[in-house]
Amino acid sequence: MNVTWVMGFPTGNENGKFLALDMGGTNLRVCEVVLTGGRGKYDIVQDKYKMPEDLKTGSAEHLWGFTADCIGAFLEERHLRQYPEKIPMAFTFSYPVTQRTIKNGILQRWTKDFNIDGVEGQDVVPQLEAALAQRVGGLPVSAEMTWLTLRS
Repeated sequence: MNVTWVMGFPTGNENGKFLALDMGGTNLRVCEVVLTGGRGKYDIVQDKYKMPEDLKTGSAEHLWGFTADCIGAFLEERHLRQYPEKIPMAFTFSYPVTQRTIKNGILQRWTKDFNIDGVEGQDVVPQLEAALAQRVGGLPVSAEMTWLTLRS
């Protein structure tokens, strides 16, 4: 099992607005999670975006551009582009990675029929952050708060 750098558990009293990005093999899920501060109370709104088959063997730029476009569409549809503060975003990347910090993950190998050049052996977080800056610049997403959670 790979280290994930989650060093503690929530208390249940957290509050605030967060984005969550879940990249699996079939769908990309973008969520808005609002923690209301009451013992584990939350509201969640999510959209799923089917990942095109040609994306699985395309370029890294195509993968991250598609991802950034989906985040941008979600923010636009949910009227979050005008949110006054940057929204922290969690990133679930469902592929084996080496994770040295909570904000880094080097892809070990593709699974789930993915085979995209320029990603294996690379840190996926800066690749996503670069696409966000290029494709959806000016959105209230806090790249500084992006963290990576791994699922096998």
